[in-house]
Amino acid sequence: MSTFGTWRTARRQPALPGRPIVDPSGWGPAELVAADDWIYRLTASDIAEIVAAAETAMSAGLPPAEITRDSFPLPQFSEALSGIRHELQRGRGVVVLRGLPVADMGRERAARAFLGIGAHLGRPVSQNAFGHLLGHVRDFGKSYDDPRFRGYQSSAALGFHCDHCDYVGLLCMQVSKSGGESRVASAVTLYNRMLAVRADLVAELEQDFYFTRHGEVPEGADPWYRQPVFSFRDGYFSARGVSAYIRKAQGLPGVPPFTPAQEEAMKLYVATVEACAADIPFARGDIQILNNHVMLHSRRAFTDWPEAERRRHLYRLWVRDDSDWAMPAGLREHFQGIYVPGTRHQVVIDPEVAEEAAA
Repeated sequence: MSTFGTWRTARRQPALPGRPIVDPSGWGPAELVAADDWIYRLTASDIAEIVAAAETAMSAGLPPAEITRDSFPLPQFSEALSGIRHELQRGRGVVVLRGLPVADMGRERAARAFLGIGAHLGRPVSQNAFGHLLGHVRDFGKSYDDPRFRGYQSSAALGFHCDHCDYVGLLCMQVSKSGGESRVASAVTLYNRMLAVRADLVAELEQDFYFTRHGEVPEGADPWYRQPVFSFRDGYFSARGVSAYIRKAQGLPGVPPFTPAQEEAMKLYVATVEACAADIPFARGDIQILNNHVMLHSRRAFTDWPEAERRRHLYRLWVRDDSDWAMPAGLREHFQGIYVPGTRHQVVIDPEVAEEAAA
């Protein structure tokens, strides 16, 4: 078993447009699967601290939406979380925390524990127009092709994408009957492989594309926003997915049709990213955390259990890291969560209640 964390010895070079990127987050799928230095196994002491903090928050009547780093003390485990944050920023860009005993903890304690862990990595932000700080990845019977809904509300396979935050975390509460593996790809590796075969199409993806807001529109804004798929600033690289966010923007008022060069660039992107991806099966109690600027994620389609209590269910966090990631001017606003007029933070513990809101 390897020692957790590559950030202590990893080295990166300033990233420049049109040049191969040298960065520890530029791994290949075989390399990631063969290693375990990106997996942090929770110790008995870690778990005891997490459970105690969750119990204290519950006993004090602290609303889950108000959990902060200070109100969720983790005296020893906080040092490990500091290393996890370093690994996200300066290492592989992907971390799995393994072994949270969610079956024993139940939804309330597990949800609070997840929010508390997220608060030690940054600041949880709203994931939708309802202000939900805790998301539910579950099959709510929605259509992946419907522009009003997001793919995580279905059982369909998802395209590679990133979310509106610095880190996205998923806590596995229940696994599916079959399928549903998480798929993670290094955007750095994707960029380098595409650059080696078609630098002209990579340059196309460094120009603005239109992304849908899925109807969650800030006051005075358009139903879409623009940004490049590949971006550079101050020697740092960041990427977005060529996913449903772009495809579903077609037809919105003010969005031009794709050019032939854009279509060709997106086709190469989709074909290349598949070979860059590693499948990461979820075990109950796993927490997967990704750096959204250098990691892309998707999932395979899944078949669920017929019993409601056994249905696949992941809690999700979107976390903003106020230490900031170097990004071109105007792009930071797209990584701070989703806020529309009247948005107020709330936490919905039970997926059944969240399902009613999604109806």
